[in-house]
Amino acid sequence: MSDHPEHVGADLVGLPIASDPERLRAREPLEVLVTRFADAVRRGEQPSIEDYAARYRDWAAQIRELFPLIQTLEHWKSDKEVDCLRRSVPEEFPVRQLGNYRLVRELGRGGMGIVFEAVHEQTGERRAVKLLPWRFAADMHLWEERFRREATTIARLKHANIVRVYSFGTHEGYCYYVMDLVEGVSLDWIIRRLRESTDVVYVDEIRRAGRTDRDGAGSGAADQPACGLRRDSWQDFATIGVQVALALVHAHEAGILHNDIKPANLLLERSGHVVVTDFGIGRGGDDAAPDQYEHPIGTLRYMAPERLRGWSDARSDVYALGVTLYELVTQTPAFAADDRRELIELILKSQPVPIRQFVPGIPAALETIILNAMAADPRDRYPSAAVLASDLLRFMNGLPVSSRRPGMWTRLKRRLKEDRSIPGN
Repeated sequence: MSDHPEHVGADLVGLPIASDPERLRAREPLEVLVTRFADAVRRGEQPSIEDYAARYRDWAAQIRELFPLIQTLEHWKSDKEVDCLRRSVPEEFPVRQLGNYRLVRELGRGGMGIVFEAVHEQTGERRAVKLLPWRFAADMHLWEERFRREATTIARLKHANIVRVYSFGTHEGYCYYVMDLVEGVSLDWIIRRLRESTDVVYVDEIRRAGRTDRDGAGSGAADQPACGLRRDSWQDFATIGVQVALALVHAHEAGILHNDIKPANLLLERSGHVVVTDFGIGRGGDDAAPDQYEHPIGTLRYMAPERLRGWSDARSDVYALGVTLYELVTQTPAFAADDRRELIELILKSQPVPIRQFVPGIPAALETIILNAMAADPRDRYPSAAVLASDLLRFMNGLPVSSRRPGMWTRLKRRLKEDRSIPGN
């Protein structure tokens, strides 16, 4: 790195930033590969470590040892940047008007925005508005592009179980988009309530908790039956899974991976209808250009092992749905650790606690469906969200499911093969 210091910058984690690819050719080959890989991760791409190792066989051992660390450090840096931006957003957001929409109240904050309930000044229609809450961050054009891509991605999808986006706009430097206002609660709220109570948890408890608007608007559905869940509501849990799976079928057919299926991104209305939200890091499988700004990680706890190794496909969303259903039926995360690296190790190398240890009364067919959906090896998973939905429907109708757990010997052979590919083994 000392040959051309004027062409190499230092960032937060001390890895070189390539500013002149031609000069890089004069440096040591491994240093060149490290720099190119780090640059690709910074751009939000998902470079495959195994592809690098296969292409540069002379450096394969060093690549498998160094690149996972580089990837983890770059993701840490990105997370820190987002955390700094979040801390700069005031508790009481100062903007009360965005275009024709008057902001009524804040509904929640996520990884890339604040969601408000809003009313259209002319029509009186109630909508949800998602706002990018900063205007002058570093690389603001990249943040705006990511946010605009999120709106565009969702707008491409027309499905009853996917939140509908109506428009995208800017106001005094703030980017925002307008979408359906979903009258319901997130699945993580339901999971917390099921963990706390052995009684029926009703979705409309959220209103009694004071989280809808104070004048009672939106409560016109009071004459409809409210969805109620118990810890053993197996049919209802399967129904939730079917709806999410069908939403994923539609997205995957459109060439879009969600990449962040988790309880917080699934909204349950009082009728039991599920709406999938937050395609903010969704990836267009047939459109590589937008991915250059993509944060490749999503939420680690629900991430398929292959995504940690640098690749994904529709089965990765199936895995995330399986992990979500595991948490719903057990009220316990499939993998939990305070340390990020420890959590990665758990996802890559361990098996979740069998569901029956938490809930002995779970039907064997439903347990099989969930465990097969979240199998560590993609080959052991459902090949598509459509096949997963089909098995859930068979279970709901009392029919034998098509899926079977792979034999212990098959799983052991594959696990040993995977372990040999993990650095340090």
